[in-house]
Amino acid sequence: MSEAREGESRVYIVAGEASGDRLAADLLRELKKDKKLRAFGVGGPMLKAAGQEQFLDLAKHAVVGLTDVIRNLPKFLKIFRDVKHDIAEVNPDVVVLVDYPGFNLRLAKALHAEKNGPAIVYYVSPQVWAWKAGRAKFMEKILERLLVIFPFEVDWFARHAPSLRTKWVGHPLADRWIQQSHAERDEVPCVALLPGSRVKEITKHWPILLKTARRIVQEERSVRFISMATDYEMRQRLEEIWAKYPMSGVSLDIITGQSLTQLTRCSMAIVASGTATLECAMAGLPMLVIYKASWLTYWVGRMLVKLPYLSMVNVLAGEKVVPEFLQGAAEPERLGKAALQILRNPKGAEGMASRIRDVAKKLGGPGAAARAASEVEDATRQRKSLVVAAKKSLGDGEKGSGGGAQGA
Repeated sequence: MSEAREGESRVYIVAGEASGDRLAADLLRELKKDKKLRAFGVGGPMLKAAGQEQFLDLAKHAVVGLTDVIRNLPKFLKIFRDVKHDIAEVNPDVVVLVDYPGFNLRLAKALHAEKNGPAIVYYVSPQVWAWKAGRAKFMEKILERLLVIFPFEVDWFARHAPSLRTKWVGHPLADRWIQQSHAERDEVPCVALLPGSRVKEITKHWPILLKTARRIVQEERSVRFISMATDYEMRQRLEEIWAKYPMSGVSLDIITGQSLTQLTRCSMAIVASGTATLECAMAGLPMLVIYKASWLTYWVGRMLVKLPYLSMVNVLAGEKVVPEFLQGAAEPERLGKAALQILRNPKGAEGMASRIRDVAKKLGGPGAAARAASEVEDATRQRKSLVVAAKKSLGDGEKGSGGGAQGA
């Protein structure tokens, strides 16, 4: 790796799954307004398209749950070593770690332990306020600053990690919402089926959603369905599973490129817990939230998580605004019945939508990526100043030492 040119800044970004790849790409586009900045790292196709000199596509290795982590541990240990070595080769001013705590917190610890290492900025906090709150003290020791996307997180970290510089930058979804025009609701009822973007989520959730769609049209034949794929590879995976299920009478379109505009056309969504629930909230969309993991992952989670809800819509509301169907409850008959209740009750659906829109307001206004970029730029300036001061101190020390010897 060549030495940095005069005035050049180097940032190394690590994003490990599709949602983080999108957030990091938004951030990088803001950072790239500085023509002297070079961005390195690991991520996915969106980060690469935004200008990252990508060492490897980490997003395609994303896993879900404890059993998947254990099964893929040797692979991730090798990736971890390779990424750490690449960071040493690049010698960045700042490393930005985006979400993905199982990998990124360990990487932050390793980088913090190195002498004269880069500044470490963490973007999108691990949900330590939900489980393993003790990690906040650990984060306080190893991070320069933490950029959070939910407003309540600032107060939480002020109590649990007071010396960690924590900044609320707002949720990036607000930017995407402003950027996209609002489509009118379709006259024909339309249900969004959103299984999640990870391979394991698609494998577990997509068959359930397809069977639910079939159950709905048994009673309401006019209802149509859409789903959204982040890329061609995800679309292909959805279509391969879809081909295994007889779907007579079901009108389903799979749209490549997750567009919030498509959600505004829908009457409701059946959605896997995750970022997509907040996308639906921005669209003011009534929803049913599902999630199904391995039973080991589920029971470990139940023992560790301290919150009564899984969906961030309910967490932000502090109450049950949208129904959650977890594990065995996520089955087509039950989901179909609940969906039909929403579709047949416009007044009740609008009541739910109104409460969901109130939750969406808590995500903040547009400009999250720009505010996050400003924090990264500030960390870069501080790190460069420290490096210059350290070199000056070393030079002054050598001069003083040489002068003493000469005088003797």
